[in-house]
Amino acid sequence: MSPSGNRCAVHFERHAFARCMSCTKTLCQECATQWDGIWHCAQCLGAKRGAKVERSPLLSWIGVVTVSALLLFLGARLMVWTAAAMASLF
Repeated sequence: MSPSGNRCAVHFERHAFARCMSCTKTLCQECATQWDGIWHCAQCLGAKRGAKVERSPLLSWIGVVTVSALLLFLGARLMVWTAAAMASLF
């Protein structure tokens, strides 16, 4: 993508290599960073990495309850099988 007239927005002496897809600044190879297949400048990339994704705690709680119930069920089964095995020995 390096047209002859484009220069890096940070390093004016360098030719442009890519364009930031967020702010559309032209960037040289040193300034351009590819993240998820998209070119970004350092400022936009920092803003994207710093952005927090809100996740619902409901899904986490459902997972915790499901795993706890599974472990309780398997623990009870193990105790029953152990007791049956011991009863057959005596």
